[in-house]
Amino acid sequence: ICLKIHNTVMRECITAHNGYEVKTIGDAFMVAFEEASQAVAFALMAQEELVKAPWPPELLELDQCALKEGPWAGLRVRIGVHCGKADVELNSLTGRYDYFGNTVNKAARMEG
Repeated sequence: ICLKIHNTVMRECITAHNGYEVKTIGDAFMVAFEEASQAVAFALMAQEELVKAPWPPELLELDQCALKEGPWAGLRVRIGVHCGKADVELNSLTGRYDYFGNTVNKAARMEG
């Protein structure tokens, strides 16, 4: 149920900022935006909306997820943002675009 809540929130925020969901791997999203400012706005909105999401009470009882006062209260996720030109290719099996290259590799390292 938690992954479903997470994915719903992330996808709503992606859509709100005109992002393109390239793919997901587990709970990780790879998203492309036309402008870096859209990516940053998405990241901020995602953190804010995750705190407000209807999480199960058992999860919110954990210290790292508890709703407290301050900027680091509640459940949050790591998000890496990097800008630059990427190689893009249409996947003939899925009909969706995938992104490759140094820009993508750097963004993945920034998140983790």
